[in-house]
Amino acid sequence: MNSSPLIVTPRTAPPPHVVLRPIAAGLGALILAGSWVAWLGLPTGTPLLSLIHLGFVAGLLTLASAAATQLGAATTGQSHPRPGLLGGFALGVPAGGALLSAGFAFGAPVLLAIGGALAFTGVAFVFGHALRRIGRSGSLRPLHVGLLLGLVGFLAAAAMGFAMALGLTLGHPSLLGLLPWHLALALGAGFGALLAGVSWQLLPMFGRARQVQGPLGYLPAGAFAAAALLGAIAWGRIGIGAAWLLAIAAAIHLAITVWSLARGAGAKLPPFTGLAHLASAALLCLATLLFVRGLYGDALLAAFGGYTIAILGYLERILPFIVFEAHLNRRTGRTKVPKLQDILPAKGRHVLLAAYLAALVLALASSWGVRLFGVALALMALRLLLALRNLPPGTSGSAE
Repeated sequence: MNSSPLIVTPRTAPPPHVVLRPIAAGLGALILAGSWVAWLGLPTGTPLLSLIHLGFVAGLLTLASAAATQLGAATTGQSHPRPGLLGGFALGVPAGGALLSAGFAFGAPVLLAIGGALAFTGVAFVFGHALRRIGRSGSLRPLHVGLLLGLVGFLAAAAMGFAMALGLTLGHPSLLGLLPWHLALALGAGFGALLAGVSWQLLPMFGRARQVQGPLGYLPAGAFAAAALLGAIAWGRIGIGAAWLLAIAAAIHLAITVWSLARGAGAKLPPFTGLAHLASAALLCLATLLFVRGLYGDALLAAFGGYTIAILGYLERILPFIVFEAHLNRRTGRTKVPKLQDILPAKGRHVLLAAYLAALVLALASSWGVRLFGVALALMALRLLLALRNLPPGTSGSAE
């Protein structure tokens, strides 16, 4: 077996369906969230909580879990001994997110409890599986630190969510004071540290960026996690001023992104994935500054838009390879394997990225712009989902 930590082969990668099923579910959740916003605009109260959990848990967290499934093999060269079990737990994340969304929409505590337990268990198993592979490989990269901090952040945020739900059920509203912890750990230590760690593994590969060497590569992920933790601790003492810690972490992430892309691309414009990641870093920095000013709704929208465009930008490059591998695994003498560029054509991707970013800026400035952002979000996710039409027959089954 090829043990190179930078190469994925059919013997070390999980079967394509293990990754493609949760990716399809996550993209579907983003399409639903975007369609909801495009049709009705941003809701308030419990419907807003439903929309947030649909987009963040069933959408982004599902896609992040699918990426962890693939990257655990990609950076260790170790095979997945029980891919069927791994795939089942990976699908628990979107199922849990959907139940959380339904629980908030219909005011059903039972659905919230079941959904939270499913999502918690799925994330713990998928990320834990990747981290076990990493622990056995004997190497440590910024990606690995990002995966570890992301897992801790997500599980801790879920624990805070359980505590708040339990407080409401038992008549202890004081537990709602855990909300700053829930948000900071999920967005900062969870998505922030995970994205920062993953970026310095994938950005040089897909974004024509300079490789970040030495301790500098660990700085963004660690800064996001530390800022989220310290900000939550200091929340009740110094109020919104604690959010400056997260703003500084986002600024560090943006500065390293600009440096690595500028050094890697030279005089040329970075490719699509590099531009998407640069836009994401700028949006995350903007989100923290809006948060510092107390504009919570705008900050959440900018953060969601930033995390989404980064994840979809990486899927632009990862998804064709997984679909291509699915064809190779089922190739027969009569089966034609499509070219990579035919699986997800490049035509129109920059126009759609520009429309997405323009719609997000309008959404931060006006209520009607929110609906345009919903349309752009749905179209970005739909474009990737349609690439799965190129899968060979039977790929969605259990054959490996």
